Amino acid sequence: MSARSVKSGSSAGRGRSVGGARFFAWKSIRARRAQFVASFLAVLGGAVLVTACGVLLESGLFAGIAPQRYAAAPVVVGAEQSVTVALPEGPDAVESLPERAMLPAELVGTVATVPGVRTAVGEISFPATLVTGDGRTLGGLAGGEMLGHGWGTAKLTPFALRDGAEPRRPDEIVLDAETAARAGAGVGEEVRIATADGATAYRVVGLATPPEGDGLPRQSALFFTDARARELSGHPASVAAIAVFADPGVPTGGDSGLLGTVASLSRDQDTLVERVERALAAKGYGDSGNGDSADDDRADGQHAVVRAGVERGEVEFLSAAQSRSVLTLVSGSFTGFVLMIVVLVVAGTLSLMVHQRRREIAMLRAVAATPRQVHRMLATEVLLVSGVATLAGVGPGYLAAQALRDGFARIGVIEEGFALSIGPAPAIATLVLCLGSARFAVWVAARRQVRVRPVEALRESAVERPDIGRGRMIGGYVMLGLASLAVVAVVVVPQSMAAVPAALSSMLALIGIALLGPRLMAALSRFAGASLLRSSRVAGYLAAANSVAGSRRLAAAVTPLVLTIGFATSQFYSQTTLSTATQYQARAATVADFVVAGTGGVAPDVAAAARQVPGVAATTPLVATTVVAVDREASDEPLSRSTAYGIDATGLRGTLDLPVASGSLRELRGDTVALSETEALWLGKKVGDRVDLVLGDGTPTKPRVVALYRPNLGFGDVLLPSAVVLPHTTDRLADVVLVATDPGADGNTVATGLSALAKEHPGIAVGDRESLLVAQDTEMEANAWLNRLLLAVVLAYVALSVATTLVTITTGRARELALLRLVGGTRRQVKRMLALETSLVAGIAVLIGTAVAAVPLTVLALRLIDTPLPSGPPWVFAAIVAATVLTGVLSIRIPATRVLRARPLEAMRSRD
Repeated sequence: MSARSVKSGSSAGRGRSVGGARFFAWKSIRARRAQFVASFLAVLGGAVLVTACGVLLESGLFAGIAPQRYAAAPVVVGAEQSVTVALPEGPDAVESLPERAMLPAELVGTVATVPGVRTAVGEISFPATLVTGDGRTLGGLAGGEMLGHGWGTAKLTPFALRDGAEPRRPDEIVLDAETAARAGAGVGEEVRIATADGATAYRVVGLATPPEGDGLPRQSALFFTDARARELSGHPASVAAIAVFADPGVPTGGDSGLLGTVASLSRDQDTLVERVERALAAKGYGDSGNGDSADDDRADGQHAVVRAGVERGEVEFLSAAQSRSVLTLVSGSFTGFVLMIVVLVVAGTLSLMVHQRRREIAMLRAVAATPRQVHRMLATEVLLVSGVATLAGVGPGYLAAQALRDGFARIGVIEEGFALSIGPAPAIATLVLCLGSARFAVWVAARRQVRVRPVEALRESAVERPDIGRGRMIGGYVMLGLASLAVVAVVVVPQSMAAVPAALSSMLALIGIALLGPRLMAALSRFAGASLLRSSRVAGYLAAANSVAGSRRLAAAVTPLVLTIGFATSQFYSQTTLSTATQYQARAATVADFVVAGTGGVAPDVAAAARQVPGVAATTPLVATTVVAVDREASDEPLSRSTAYGIDATGLRGTLDLPVASGSLRELRGDTVALSETEALWLGKKVGDRVDLVLGDGTPTKPRVVALYRPNLGFGDVLLPSAVVLPHTTDRLADVVLVATDPGADGNTVATGLSALAKEHPGIAVGDRESLLVAQDTEMEANAWLNRLLLAVVLAYVALSVATTLVTITTGRARELALLRLVGGTRRQVKRMLALETSLVAGIAVLIGTAVAAVPLTVLALRLIDTPLPSGPPWVFAAIVAATVLTGVLSIRIPATRVLRARPLEAMRSRD
């Protein structure tokens, strides 16, 4: 666009009409396709990420797993799977529970008397394993659960008999047809069923099927008599859920999704869900809705939830609510991080575009264009490009959300059957956020150039200003200061949290470097200028002079490369260092000679049976769970969730060696607890104090502290007697049993004796202490893969921004390179200059990116594993650096080669 056209447009309408701004914007976009392609791709990639994050966040809040076992019941009542404490201000404090919380069986009668309820059925459910005639153990289908039920609850699916009869005796069982086929068992044959009470033989009297197929997609069903099922569940006076069947014509409620939730709020009709909730509240098992904070405090007992629609899956699948919670937490934090990255990338790209057009903007100002007119023109350009890019990115964003959901399920972070909530809210939010951030970014980028006087603008367009704004400089130094504080926090916070400030420090430092980029690049360029001159007098001089004079351009090229190296390195190696520290500390504390593990767990009596094996000195079960500490005096964080283990204090000698700071672990029996020093400090407790805890199934307890032990990442922050923990776990099984041998015992003989226990306890296996580490690290490995997956997504976007930014920078130098050739520079000298500049860009990026990641990682490694080198494969760092440098080099060399092919005079006549 020429100055003449602007002048004529200005005289015709003074540039104030929206139509004129659109016309000039469209002409400018067509004339500068290469520059706007970079902006388009940056916004497009950002729209894809933001939309995907929005879908995941909405799904975490409103979606779930469709019910299978409870498919025929329109309403299901279950125990609340969380601990809640009301706060005087703000939202309530909530922590989820990992074990199945139960309801009193008497509530079945209460629900049955609610008006509109046709019948209420108490669900009995417990984990089980089928043992075939040849000794094989079978779990649930496709990695799911195998659950035992009472035959009276078969109507909840409903299951119907295909062959045989219903069970009438304690030793009779009905199998679903799919399980029977896998086991090779038919009606009249005998199978063994292993539960927490051991393995018992049953006669198959029938085969049952659901309405579709031979079994449920994600679980296998075994049906006993109702009395036998209550006995095997370990909770004869409790039920896992209450299925509610409505009278004809009674609305149940339970609209799903964001739109369904909004619709339900505007409906005045009394639903069955609301009636059941009121009945339970009257019995003290629900929220009466009177606003009393005492009614909202759910850390002192059982509370019920009533679910309909897709939310019934939360009651059926214990992991459904956890999947929602995890997805909400992960997508929420990831969304914030993605927004920050997108804003940085989009702002950097648009700032570069405006910076390259400073000559044009100065000319517009010189021919009487007002700052408002220039702002309107730039804003219209950006909104046109960003609008198209955002609309183009919304659709792929929904597909990316599905791909991320599949990835989360594959690594075990959420359940496989978790369905996404697909609605318009993420698309609307993406449009607002992307267009808003692009508009704000271009306003900030052009603010200086449209504010100065026209003559000064022309002078600055010819010679780049090396300085940066005062606010930007202060912001950069503040970010670096906060990064330093985060490094200090690595040493101060608990070991389990140390990786968080380490990663945060790198991120803050990267933001600070991005803000201080031009000033930092100018200093580094002057320092590197001497070496460039030594390498080549002509090309080296030109490269050094260009780098010092074009510090802003150099900063724009280096910053995305630094971001890629620093962020990827810090995120990857902080997780691998934490994982290694967990293994290291667990290995130091585990002194057992053997570890007995089983399919899905080990029955409690295996520890006692192993103790009778000749040569065994001591055994202790390890029962992993999660407890929640409650401190009602803490107004900000009254709940503290901690990993806990149940152990047998009488069998610690030779099995587990946790250094004790005060008290004694041998006193850990009955109503007692041992805390790590970190947990005790957090809760303000010492030996002899009582601590309010909520066990994994929601049962409150107040044990006495008998010992404080040194923090150990491998064994959590809370130790309880295994006899206390086991009844409050879902399967009532120990994870493993640690076995210590007598000093003179033969290891092979002891191993043979332990393996012989498999006859009475099918599925157990004997290994050494290294096998314990594999079991302990399953959840941490899933979290590590989650971080790697999210990291790969972000890096793909950053890599796109790196390529487009560098291509834009290089193509924008066409006139400069042509001028060098017109004044006598050869094509070879110009290529040599570009090669040296590329080496400078790559070298500075590797240097700063590595330093940004190395400082917090070194402190983290010293804190966790007593070495300055972070743990992890070195080739990952080499691959990160190589991929980043290769991307940078190709993004500069390829467009530079194309630019140099043009004749200098043609390049000089081209548009700026």
